[in-house]
Amino acid sequence: MKVITLQRRSINFKSSIPFLSAGLAFVVGAIILYAAGVDPINAYQIMLKGAFGSIRGIGDTLVKTTSLLLVGLAVAVAFKCRIWNIGAEGQLYMGALGAALIGITAIGAIPGLALIAVIAVGFAFGGSFGLIPAALKVKFGVNEIIVTVLLNFVVLLFISYLLHGPIKAPGFNPYTPEIFPASQLPIILPHTHLHAGIIIAAVAAIAVYILLWKTKIGFEIRSVGANIKAARYAGMNVAKSTFVVMGVSGGLAGVAGAILVSGVQLQLLEGISPGYGFIAVIIALLGRQHPVGVAVVAFFFAALMSGSQVMYRTLGIPSAFADTLQALVLIFVLIGELFTRWKIKTKIIKESGSTAIPVK
Repeated sequence: MKVITLQRRSINFKSSIPFLSAGLAFVVGAIILYAAGVDPINAYQIMLKGAFGSIRGIGDTLVKTTSLLLVGLAVAVAFKCRIWNIGAEGQLYMGALGAALIGITAIGAIPGLALIAVIAVGFAFGGSFGLIPAALKVKFGVNEIIVTVLLNFVVLLFISYLLHGPIKAPGFNPYTPEIFPASQLPIILPHTHLHAGIIIAAVAAIAVYILLWKTKIGFEIRSVGANIKAARYAGMNVAKSTFVVMGVSGGLAGVAGAILVSGVQLQLLEGISPGYGFIAVIIALLGRQHPVGVAVVAFFFAALMSGSQVMYRTLGIPSAFADTLQALVLIFVLIGELFTRWKIKTKIIKESGSTAIPVK
């Protein structure tokens, strides 16, 4: 009689899955390029050169890394508690709205205070918005996936209304006036667009690590994520963990939005985020909800995005090719989850009950 059993994989094998997935994604991407009549080796060389071949390219890659790292951390914090926050995009836009409102008012013109207010209000707007699904989950048991997804559309439509009316700059285009210079993040690498937001993102990564692994509430968050029933049995406050996690998660996404306003666009406009909040879900999964892993994946995805833009200008390949690679990476990671957790082992057992003979 043939018996199929499952054995747990080693941790080393588990940690290698994201790298294997990325490699397979590039292989499939090369096949797609070849089928389209493009030399994949040349295309990938141009992509690599676009991301790292010049000081300007490196700066653009790090600018994108800043936003992706912050929203990746936002989603990772929530996922660590097994709270599925798919609303980072909406929380990012709320943070961008808060930053813009500060940046175009009198407070935004005060040197020193303006930048602090922009980042703080961005965190507050995003965090407050993140508390809505937390409250609905704790009080009424509403599924946070549904709520966070729907709230994304609410925010986007609300901001669209504001940009076509109350906070619209003079003219026909839907965007706010440019924020005051005091509210703008300084450039830290000459001849590039790299701003001080990268420092804020790095500090946020360190803060998330300390929160989750060096504090009592962080231990409770990880415990709730590992086994909510055991956490309740141990007397941990699950509701408190839910509110803290969603507040921090929304706040980090809000800071990402604030930095897009104060360091990149210098105003709020429709489409200020090219889907960073949704890409963050992939980043958090690939990064295993750890700040170091999230930072590595965010940098990798930022390089893909920067390089694909140069590839488009050089070869005419749509920049959406980077989205294709990101999707392929996620698909291979999901496929690899079975092999990450379990190893399939087949045995033949004699009917008499004698010792099993492994099938090689």
